[in-house]
Amino acid sequence: MELNQPLLLQLYAYWDDRRGQRRFPTRDDIDPLDLKFILGSLILIDIETTPLRFRYRLFGSEIARRQGFDMTGKYNDQHPWPEFAARVRGVYKGVMENSEPALIRRRGLIGDQPMDHQSLILPLGRDMVEMILVGVIFSPADKADLTEDPV
Repeated sequence: MELNQPLLLQLYAYWDDRRGQRRFPTRDDIDPLDLKFILGSLILIDIETTPLRFRYRLFGSEIARRQGFDMTGKYNDQHPWPEFAARVRGVYKGVMENSEPALIRRRGLIGDQPMDHQSLILPLGRDMVEMILVGVIFSPADKADLTEDPV
């Protein structure tokens, strides 16, 4: 799948610049003031390893508004959409294990509105992936095309 959302491309370029020659930047390398262009559309995830769980430290206000709920402080397995939660858990785990960014695209109804949203999942950490930064951009979708792209 191709990354084609301008704000996500800008987020990726920022992340790439901040990592320099490393596989990924640390959380300390990321300055929220630099991310004003996408701040309400960001998710920051803490990784707990025993047992493996993903906790939403930050769930952007624009994402919460669009989806109708706020996951800040909650775990991925508490997400009200169980199938989507299982899907993103697999992606988060892959990003953690491979130390590589990933992209999710989901097309479906949010409330009664057809939406297309892309999520860019970016690893953060020192020697290993310790956190995940996600940018989520929503676009109106055509009701005729509400299928999900493979991860």
